[in-house]
Amino acid sequence: MALIWLIALAKLLFHIYFNNRYGYFRDEFDYMSCGDHLAWGYVDQPPLIPFLVHISRAVLGDSLRSIRFIPSLASSFLVVQTAILAREFGGHRFALLLSAITVVIAPQYLSNGSLLGTNCLEPNLWMGCAYFAILAIKRDQPRYWLWFGVIAGIGLQEKYSIALFGFGIVVGLLLTPQRRAFLNPWIWIGGLAAFLIFLPNLLWNIHYHWPFLELMHNIRVAGRDVVLPLRQYFVQQTILVGPITAPIWLTGFFALLFSARLKPYRFLGWCYLVCFSVLFVLHGKNYYLAPVYPMLLAAGAVIIDSAIDGKTKSDTYQNSRSRLRWLKPAIAVVLMASGAHILLSPFPFSRQTIFSPTRKLFPSSCPSWNTATNALRYRSGTPTNLDGKKSLPKPPWRGTA
Repeated sequence: MALIWLIALAKLLFHIYFNNRYGYFRDEFDYMSCGDHLAWGYVDQPPLIPFLVHISRAVLGDSLRSIRFIPSLASSFLVVQTAILAREFGGHRFALLLSAITVVIAPQYLSNGSLLGTNCLEPNLWMGCAYFAILAIKRDQPRYWLWFGVIAGIGLQEKYSIALFGFGIVVGLLLTPQRRAFLNPWIWIGGLAAFLIFLPNLLWNIHYHWPFLELMHNIRVAGRDVVLPLRQYFVQQTILVGPITAPIWLTGFFALLFSARLKPYRFLGWCYLVCFSVLFVLHGKNYYLAPVYPMLLAAGAVIIDSAIDGKTKSDTYQNSRSRLRWLKPAIAVVLMASGAHILLSPFPFSRQTIFSPTRKLFPSSCPSWNTATNALRYRSGTPTNLDGKKSLPKPPWRGTA
């Protein structure tokens, strides 16, 4: 695991170094503004991210590197979490390394570490729940369901979508022999813990007549939902995590459903299928499913490592292992080489090339420094447009997040 921690540290330093090379993302002003007015909830989000931003700014300041430190830390720690999942699935050194590399080069997780948003902690919390679910089954210690509930409750204070992951886990347990977990009180205690942690935000929503549900309704009425055919939705999933890693997480998905080795964790395969189906049917945005892939990457890495080390009918174990050993460094090198351009593309080396690759795709999402300064003027009570001659009726980023 020492190498995994070094990879995670390198990723953290990479993000910290480059995270001041492009301007503020429009949603970051929303989170900072909410952090200036702490509450148990907001129209478009639960309270955890604004609270963490409030603490981060109080300790580190308002610089780009400061407000993006938490996303950088979370994205880097996800490398360690994925390797730990691979270890719990029974993986050895190469499986841990392979799973770590796939997370490092995944475009979505690079993006999560580069911008402050509700997506930045989502994979960590989902995989935290997955980790304790695996421990509860693997070690036959139901007390781990309590920690599952604690992480799920914290996740509900970060983004409501973790409820879908919890629903997928419940369905997965019911469809497998692991349904016996519901006969133990600890899983119900874990559910109670999640509810109690989430309760303040729930009461806030009740008090203000469910503003988040009204927001979601208005988005749907306005036609802002992204409706994709099944094939295109699946293709976009492969792009989020990286096309070259698709065979790995697909291997993990099918292994969780059909492999005898991972049979105790079959409920995780059903969980993914449930999450994918629900988000597709409800026209969820393509990146809403991104937090679930580390567990599939970990499972896939374990199966690939096992396949390389396995023996055939005509070979002894040692001969087979010697013959295929070259595949391990080859796979690692190919993944890192293919991910090199992904690693560098969103991180310009000069301030003059502000977010150039992504700006072409999201021209209105990453304002320049002048626009950022103008937005900060609005927050400070002196709203002006870019030339300083006309007041703005509302912050330019509101209503478009």
